[in-house]
Amino acid sequence: MRTATSPGAGVNGSRAWRTASLGALAGKGIARAAVASVGPGRAARQERAALRTAEDVAQTMGNMKGVAMKLGQILSLMSGTVPDGVADQLGTLQSQAPPMAPELTYATVTAELGREPEDVFSEFEWTAFAAASIGQVHRARLRSGEQVAVKVQYPGVQKAVSADLKNMGAIVSLLGLVSKGLDAGPVIADLSAGIAAELDYAAELRNQARVGSLLAGHPFVRIPSVFPEFSTSRLLIQEYVGGRPFGYAKTLPADERNRIAEIIFRFTFGMMHRHGIFQADPHAGNYLIADDGSVAFVDFGCVAEFSPNRRHHLNEMIGGVVDGDLDVWRKGMEDIGYLPPDTDLSTQELWEHMRLYYTFIVDDGVTFTPELAARSLTV
Repeated sequence: MRTATSPGAGVNGSRAWRTASLGALAGKGIARAAVASVGPGRAARQERAALRTAEDVAQTMGNMKGVAMKLGQILSLMSGTVPDGVADQLGTLQSQAPPMAPELTYATVTAELGREPEDVFSEFEWTAFAAASIGQVHRARLRSGEQVAVKVQYPGVQKAVSADLKNMGAIVSLLGLVSKGLDAGPVIADLSAGIAAELDYAAELRNQARVGSLLAGHPFVRIPSVFPEFSTSRLLIQEYVGGRPFGYAKTLPADERNRIAEIIFRFTFGMMHRHGIFQADPHAGNYLIADDGSVAFVDFGCVAEFSPNRRHHLNEMIGGVVDGDLDVWRKGMEDIGYLPPDTDLSTQELWEHMRLYYTFIVDDGVTFTPELAARSLTV
């Protein structure tokens, strides 16, 4: 693909521009909510206003990329805290954000490869099939014949992330417009700690290769292989996996949904407890229901490591819950650092406050519902 068209400037990382964008969006949402709250038919108008605001938030965050968009992705998963219609609007941020122009993608890929893309790829679809907060993904075929997915980082997104981390106050206020009961503080703290790692595609490639080697040949978990010889810190090339987006699971029978949920649960916590590796960005855009029925895990940009000692204490803590020994559970909480040893809460008081989080361990036949999710976030 050769073109004389200007490739564009990438993500706008100006803090002033990003602050102004958030301010304008918040102002419009506040004004719309105020108008909707007056007069008869208020409830229906407020619901319509929330949906309109969610549409605006999704569009603006999608254009901004960076941390702002990542928070929108997270919020879309908080079933029960966010109204269904609002979650659906924000759900478009998981893989359907506005992509870069093909000309800009071509220029970015060329710069990262240090040579013409035609020297590496026999085919390349310059229109992205998925676009998210840090980069977008294209189908391609290597000259050696392998079909691959090429993740291209947005130019300027590193500066945008830095600006967003300084604008957290404005972003928290914005989230409050679409999720009244959410305490965004813990979400933002975790996000701030992890998002810098996601900008380094070389580290992501190493994470993915490591997990892939541990799970090679697994019957129901698939980790796409990677191609380090063509990848860089802003360009990640991995095996292309055919399948359907995770949202497709909503259309499946309950037994099949449960099977997929069990796969994700076993992968997520099995990797943590057995190998000390935790995929710490569990949103729907990172899962794919593969054509063979397995679940493909396609993003390892945010990975947390658990030392053997920490895993020991975690397993001790969970063992206390399973065995009904609350003293062991409490000691595990203290050993991990979840609970100060000098707290004046009794073990029973602590358990009454936190039991909800262990519902799926202590109760049989638990059905996960939006209401249960909402209680878990607000308890």
